Amino acid sequence: MNMYKTRILILSILSLLLLLPINLEAQETTVTSDLEMWNNIAISKKIGDRWKVSLEEEFRFTEDISRFDIFFTDLGLDYKINKHFSAGVNYRFYQNKNSDGDFVTQHRFSTNINYKQKLDRFTFEYRLQFQNKDEDFLSGSSENNVYNLRNKISVDYDIKNFKLEPYFQAEIFRKYETGEESYFNKMRWKLGASYPVTRKSDIELFYIIDNELNQSYPKTTYVLGLGYKFSF
Repeated sequence: MNMYKTRILILSILSLLLLLPINLEAQETTVTSDLEMWNNIAISKKIGDRWKVSLEEEFRFTEDISRFDIFFTDLGLDYKINKHFSAGVNYRFYQNKNSDGDFVTQHRFSTNINYKQKLDRFTFEYRLQFQNKDEDFLSGSSENNVYNLRNKISVDYDIKNFKLEPYFQAEIFRKYETGEESYFNKMRWKLGASYPVTRKSDIELFYIIDNELNQSYPKTTYVLGLGYKFSF
C-alpha cells in the first residue's frame, strides 16, 4: 500500500469515527457527572517474533475519587499477523461493588483486530473490538449478557530528542442486548503521555472524558489515570 492510499485509509477511518455521533438520537439536557481515578500495572512477554502474552491489574475509584469501586485482572494474548495487522483475545475478571457495598464478580471476554501505520514521527492505529460482559456464565444460567462493538483510533507522536511521548485516542461504543435494538451508548476521549523509566518499562499519565449517549440522563465521567508497564 503506497503512502497516498494509506493516508486516504486513515482519513476515512477518522472521518467515520468522528461523524458517527452526528446521527445519534436526541438526548435530554439533564446530565450527571463524576470524577474517577484509574490506576493500573501491566506486564507483557513476547513469545517468538509474533506472539505476546500480557497481564494487567487495575483499580478504580469513583464518586469524586472517594470510593474504591472496581478492581479487575486482564489476561491477553496477541498475534502479529504482519507489519501492520495484529489480532488478539482477552479475558477480564471483575470485582465490581454494587449499591449495597458488596463486591460482585463479573467476567468479560473480547476479541480484536488492529491496524497500525507509521508516518514520519506519527503512529496511527485503528482497533475494532467485540466484547461480551457476563455476570453469571459459570452458573450456566446467565441472562445478563451485554455486548459492545468498539471502534478506536489512536495517534501517537514521537517528539525528537524528547522522551515524553504524547498520544490521543477516540473511541465509540455500540451496545447490543438480547431483544433490544443496538445503539451507540458511549463516546470516550483520551489524552495521555508515556515516559520511559528503563529500556523495558514506562509510566503513563492520562486523562479521559467518557460521555454516555442515548440515555435519558446521560453521564459524563472524567478520569485521571496513572499506569506502569513492564515488558520483557
